[in-house]
Amino acid sequence: MPLFIHRSAIKILSTTLLLFLTACQQVPVTQEQQLAGLLLLQDNEFQPITTPVETEEQIFALPHTVVEQARQQVLAYQFADERSLALLTFIFGSDGDPLEYVNNATLTATDTYQKKQANCLSLTILAYSLAQQLGFDAYFQDVDVPEYWVTRSGNSMLNGHVNLMIYPIKISSSIQQIVVLRNNGYLIDFDMAPQRAKQQAQRISEQTIVAMFYNNKAADAMMNNQYDLAYHYLKAAIAKAPQLAQNWNNLAVLYRKKELLTQAEQVYLYSLRLEPEHTNTMSNLAMLYELTGRVQEAAVLDAKVAKKRLSNPYFFIMQGNEALERHEADDAIKHFRRSLKLQPHVPEAYFGLARSYLLKQDLVKASGYLQTAKRYSDSATEQRRYQYKLDMLNAVAKQD
Repeated sequence: MPLFIHRSAIKILSTTLLLFLTACQQVPVTQEQQLAGLLLLQDNEFQPITTPVETEEQIFALPHTVVEQARQQVLAYQFADERSLALLTFIFGSDGDPLEYVNNATLTATDTYQKKQANCLSLTILAYSLAQQLGFDAYFQDVDVPEYWVTRSGNSMLNGHVNLMIYPIKISSSIQQIVVLRNNGYLIDFDMAPQRAKQQAQRISEQTIVAMFYNNKAADAMMNNQYDLAYHYLKAAIAKAPQLAQNWNNLAVLYRKKELLTQAEQVYLYSLRLEPEHTNTMSNLAMLYELTGRVQEAAVLDAKVAKKRLSNPYFFIMQGNEALERHEADDAIKHFRRSLKLQPHVPEAYFGLARSYLLKQDLVKASGYLQTAKRYSDSATEQRRYQYKLDMLNAVAKQD
């Protein structure tokens, strides 16, 4: 589910946490609208790909040996709650071989199990596949999270979030950081911060999850300038879920990268027909208007977007990261501090401050903010990353 953003050019919606969905605001697609959408595809502008896009069956498939192993470990228990806990233990692995969160690991169920790496989408796919194979009830949820950006390869990627409910259940203290009791079911989620419990979630279909998978793959391909591959993934996403505005927003981003400006504008407008308040589409369309000299139209959209984003701490983190890309450390510091005023203890903001002061060659402050980022991070992977950077900074300081 990703879309990504390159501030000087475009923004994509990303689902590597997961696709950012606001399905309750989407307009149902009529047959006439669906036909109009298909006319926006530009097959003649893209080449065929040698490796076909994964099918829905391939995304959820698991080897027979894995399923049988799960059956032996899970179905050996008599009671439903014991089976639920055994399934969760099988998914997340033992202490010596745990499943690790990796933001850009958009993998099939088989690859997730074998590599022991997953983002929210991959975890959800693996858990759903195993639950289905073993006879559990399970359904996907889209979580209503604030717009949140991560930076990869100089691009800002906008993340959404999904998780999974399985039934029946009972709470286990050993895995309660990622699994909680919710209405007689287990909520499986990599990010179980306290504020998550207050966020609304909406049940979504298997087809929507597949579309998210394709969007994530398309975003990865775009970052690697593999535009033909990205197009085929987005075309597959549209085929699965033509009603999702972010599918079309991502397609427009791809057209913009290919300098198909007229076609990009048409697709952005179609995305807004499906979801008139889709913030990311409005922001991208505003940038396209600026690029084509329509300053007045861009300003109208920018004002609408800004009004929505001024209360979002992650928006200012994105702005701070963009300032760092321009080597404007003082400007970046202002953005990161503004983010922390809105929401204290956000590790990404402290990490941004560390990078800013490193750019200013203030190693003492950089080290202090890195330590703070590590302290407030809930992710073991992120904590290791911050510690590695701390070790590097300390090594440089000793040389001086």
